[in-house]
Amino acid sequence: MERSPYCTQAAVHLIEGRAGTGKTSRLIGLAVDLLEGGAQPEELLLFAATPAAARALEGRLAAHLDAGAAPRVTTVPAFALALLGTPEAVAHTGRRGRVLLRFEENMLMEDLKTSGVAPRRLAEMVKFLSRSLVDLEPMEGSWFYDGQEEHVFSLMARHLRFREAYREGELPRAAWDYLSAVPEARAAASVGHVLVDDYQMLSRASQAVAGLLAASTLTVAGDPLARARGCEDYPAADGLEQLARANPDATGEHAGFSHLAAVITDAVNRFAQDEALGAVEPIPSRAGIVGTCEACAFARPEDELAGAVAMVAELIGAGGAPERIGVAAANRLWAGNLARALRARGIAVSAPTRASVAGDGRSLDTCKLARTVTLLRLTADENDPLALRSWCGFGDYLANSALASAVVEGRARLSLACGAIFEKEPGVLLAQEAEKADAALERAREIGGRLASVRGTALFRSACQAVGLGEAEVPTGIAQAVSEAGDDADAAALCRVIEGACTAATFDETGVRIGLPEDFIGQNLDAMVMAGLVNGLTLPRRYFDAAQMERDKRPALLAAEMAKTYLCAGKAKTSLRFTYFSEAPLATAESLQLKIHRVRLRDGERICEVRPSETIRAITGVYYHD
Repeated sequence: MERSPYCTQAAVHLIEGRAGTGKTSRLIGLAVDLLEGGAQPEELLLFAATPAAARALEGRLAAHLDAGAAPRVTTVPAFALALLGTPEAVAHTGRRGRVLLRFEENMLMEDLKTSGVAPRRLAEMVKFLSRSLVDLEPMEGSWFYDGQEEHVFSLMARHLRFREAYREGELPRAAWDYLSAVPEARAAASVGHVLVDDYQMLSRASQAVAGLLAASTLTVAGDPLARARGCEDYPAADGLEQLARANPDATGEHAGFSHLAAVITDAVNRFAQDEALGAVEPIPSRAGIVGTCEACAFARPEDELAGAVAMVAELIGAGGAPERIGVAAANRLWAGNLARALRARGIAVSAPTRASVAGDGRSLDTCKLARTVTLLRLTADENDPLALRSWCGFGDYLANSALASAVVEGRARLSLACGAIFEKEPGVLLAQEAEKADAALERAREIGGRLASVRGTALFRSACQAVGLGEAEVPTGIAQAVSEAGDDADAAALCRVIEGACTAATFDETGVRIGLPEDFIGQNLDAMVMAGLVNGLTLPRRYFDAAQMERDKRPALLAAEMAKTYLCAGKAKTSLRFTYFSEAPLATAESLQLKIHRVRLRDGERICEVRPSETIRAITGVYYHD
C-alpha cells in the first residue's frame, strides 16, 4: 500500500475548533511552552496561511517572549522559495530560487501556445495541471488522461527549466519533491517542532512539507468550515482529516467554546448551520462581553459607502483602535472605493495589496515596467535565460515564441553579446524572429553599458528612463521596496525586492484594515464591517445565470463564498455589521454586474431592485429563489 504523504515521523497533535474559539491562541501557548521548557527558537518553525497572517502571528507570539527569542514565522511557499534558492537545491533542480512575475507568466503562456492547443482549452489545462501538482499527483505516464495533457505538461516543464524559475503555485510541490529525493537536504531543513495555523487553508503539498520538516512534534490548528483560500490557489480542506487518518497515534483537542460576544457567536453559528457549510451544531459563547451584530440596509451604493465609513468613524470615536477594526469588501473595486472614502474622512487605512509587474508585452509602450525589471535582470546576469527570453519577446505579437521553442529544444541559443545563434541554418520564420531578437539584444547591450556603473535607486531610475517609464507610473509598492533596498543595492538585490513586493502583501502596523474577506485570515480584531453584500458582487452574477454556470456547479461556489463570510465574521470580537443596498440605477447595476431582481421606472430613471447577498441569508432571512 502506498505511503500517505501525511505520514510523519513526528508526534502529531491537532487543535480543531470553529471561528472565534481561540485556536491560534492555543497554538501560541504551546509554542511558548516549548520555548520555556528549554527548546531553542531555531528549533521551532511556525507556518501561517498568508503573509499577513504570518506577520500577525509573529506579533502575537513576540508579545509573550523576550526580545530576540521569537522563532521563525512564515508561509510554506515563502519557506519553499528560500529552500529552493540554496546552492544545494539549485544544483539539484537546475532552477534558481525565484518565481515568475506576471508578465513572465504571460510570456510562458505564449510559449505554451506552440503546443497547438486552443488558448481557452490550454488555460483550463494549465489550471488543472497546476492543481494536480500541488495535490501531489504523480504527473507521469498513465496518470495523464491523454497524450495532449502529457505533451502540454512536458512542454511547460521544459520551458520552466530553461527559464530556471518557478511558477508561484508550484513552490510547495517543488520543495516536497526536493526534500523527498535528497535525504541530506531534508535532514538539514528539519526542525524539532513545526506548528501550523489554519492548516486547512494550505495546499496538500504544503501540508505534506510541514510534516516532512517536523522531527519531534507537528502541531496543527484548523477549522474544517473555514475553507477560504489563503495565499495558495488550491487548499486541501480535508487536510486535518487526512493527517489524523495517516497518523493513528495522533492526539487532539477540540475548542468547544467561543471567545466572541454572544450575539456574534450566534451569527457565526447561523452561518455554520447553513446547509452550504454542512449544517453543524452550534457552540456557546464564554466571552461574557456585550457585543453588537446587525445587517444594515441602505438605499443606494453611495449611501452604503457613506454608511460604512460612518460606522468606522463611530467605532474609532468610541475609543476603538484603528488597527483593531476591519472593513471587508466584496471585491477590490469596492475596497478601493471604501479606502478612498475613509482617507477623505481623515482615517488612516491599511490595505494588503500586492504589487504587479504586468502589461501587454506585444506593445513596447504598455510593458515599460516589465522591460525595466528585465533590464535589471540582465544587468545582474547577462546570461540570465529568463531575462534573455523576456527581452526578446517584447514588442512581438507572438512574443517570438518560435525562437524560444528552438532555444528550449537546443536548436538555438541566446546571448546578450552575440544575439541569436543557430546550430544549423534556420527557416524563414526563425530567421525573421532572430533578426528582431538581435536588434532587441543590441539595444539591451547599449543600455546595459550605462547601467553598469550605478546602484540602488539611481540604478532603478536609470533603467526606467531607458524605456521611457515615468516616476509616476511606477506602482507604489515597487517604488517603496526599491527605496527600502538602499542606495548600495545592486541589480540582483533590486530584482529580489521587486519579486518580494509582488509575492507578499501584509497590513501596515497602523490604520483601519481593509481588504477582501480572505485578507483577514489570521487577523485578530475587535470590530468588522462587511460591505457590499449584494447578489452580483458576492455571489457573482454568473452564479445566477444558467447560461454561464451549470446548476450542479453552483453549490460549490455558494459554499466557497459562505466559507469566506463565516471566516470573516469570526474575526469580530465585539462588533459585527453587514451592509448592503437595496436599489441602484440601471447603468450602475450593469457596470457592477449586479443580479437585478426587478427594474422600475421612477421619475424618468430606471431603478433596479437589488437583493442582499445569499451569503448573509442566515442573518437577513432573505433568499434568492430561481
